[in-house]
Order: sequence, then structure tokens, then C-alpha cells
Amino acid sequence: MEFERYITQAATQSSIATERVRQLSRVEARNRPASANTVAVLQKLATGNLQNAGELLSGASSALSVASDTIPKVGAVVRSFNAVQSSVGSVLKLADASSHPLIKSAADTVTRALGDVRTKFNALAGIKETPSPGAAATSTGAGSLFSGLLDGASTATPHLMTLTSDAGDTFHFNLSTAAFDRLRRTTRYKVASQERLNRQEALQAVSQGGETIALSGVVFAASGPGAKQLDALRTIGDKMVPVQLTTGYGEVLGRWYLQGIDEEQEALMSDGAPRKQTFSLEFGRYGEDYKNV
Repeated sequence: MEFERYITQAATQSSIATERVRQLSRVEARNRPASANTVAVLQKLATGNLQNAGELLSGASSALSVASDTIPKVGAVVRSFNAVQSSVGSVLKLADASSHPLIKSAADTVTRALGDVRTKFNALAGIKETPSPGAAATSTGAGSLFSGLLDGASTATPHLMTLTSDAGDTFHFNLSTAAFDRLRRTTRYKVASQERLNRQEALQAVSQGGETIALSGVVFAASGPGAKQLDALRTIGDKMVPVQLTTGYGEVLGRWYLQGIDEEQEALMSDGAPRKQTFSLEFGRYGEDYKNV
């Protein structure tokens, strides 16, 4: 559906903006004259992402017209709303308004556009936001059929993690698809050593060495959508493009490359089909300033 595609892409653009503003903050913290050009580029890129998000939300508001098309995906839409809100909140926290007025203005535009489309969607789906901060949305009327999807939508969600791409590909890690029971996140820092005569070697920090996320879990082919879940992940990985990772509790982890999928099939049936698939995935951090090498 066009409306959901707009919302998903808005969440992705907001996430990219968050990554770029985070990188901008790191560069500014170094306080080097040579970094001024990098700051300007990152500010321009982040502003562009936020403007794109605002335009996508405005497009979603215009596309929002047929209730029967939107109600079955209430949970996914609410999670995208929350992802946009979380990203804009991070941007406003990281970017000083006096130093980066363009980013602040673009973020405010996204906030207004989000409020408009969310109000229209809530009215259409029969969702009534609770007045208490952080409380989960509850639904009435037609939307009450999907109250189970909305429980905790403002904080935790039924998904362990959500993977999305700029093209609109989405994969939800949960018990009915591919549930992972272990997540390992590794952050590396490059430190060089220099041997010195008759004394200890000298160490110097050279660069940030990057990050990896490894997930491991099990798919039981007889339950839920079946054994095609890992194939769906391979299809996304085959496109060789960065993907956004967002945790079920709302933290935007940023953009990553899916670098590897390992699968082990067990409990085979007579025709060779697996009853159980043990898998592991590896993601590598995508550097938003990769052109500035």
C-alpha cells in the first residue's frame, strides 16, 4: 500500500538523518579546522534527509483515504510512526539549534508532518491515544480488532527487531518469523603501537574501527510462515544495500550491511525438508561519511 510505503521510507530517512547528525557531533567534538568542510557536508545531507522525511509524511497524509487498506497493518504503521518520532528526538538532542538552525527547522517540519498524519490515521483506524506520556495506544471501534498489535506500541513491540531498506523492504524478527535468542554487538577502535628502545611501546588512537552485530537463533519450519524466512533475508542481502535496524523497544541502531547468513538444517523430513533451521547473521556498520575518506 502506498501509505505504508511512505511511512516506512520516512522512518528510514529519519534514521539516516540521525546517523549523519551523530557523525556530525563526533566531528565537531574533535574541534579541528580541517573538519569544517565535513561538518558542512553532513549538515547538508542530514537536512536533506529530514526534508525527504517531511515530504514523505505529507505524501502519506494525502494517500490516507481507504480505511480497509490501513487497518490490517495498524501495528506496522504505529511502529513506523514511533521510529520517526524517536529519530527526530535524537536529532534535536544531538544538534544544537544555534549552531545548526537548518537541521532544527527541518526536524520541526518533520514533527509537524508526523503529528498531522498520525492524527488522521488515528481517526481513521479508531485509535485513541492515552493522555499519559509513553502510554500505549488503545483502540476503539474498528481499530479494537487490532488492540493486540498496539499493546506497548509506544515502548516495546511484538518484534525483537525490524530491518528496513531504502527500497521499502521490511523484515521483522519475531517468534513467527526468525526469532534470535542472542545478539552480540562488537565495537572496535584502532590503536597503533610504536616500539621504543629500552622502554614500553607507545600507543596512539588512530581511528574508529567499526562495529558488527551478530544474531543467532532458530526457525521452526512447521510453525508460522515456514522455512522461507532465511530466503527472504537472502533476497534483501543480495541487493547489497545498507539496511536500517530498529529494536523492538524503539532504539534506532542506524544503518548496516548484511554481511553473512549461516544456516544449519536439522530434524529433516523424509523429503529432506528441515523441521528446524539454526541460523546466524552478521551485520557490519555502514559509514554515512564513506565518501569522505
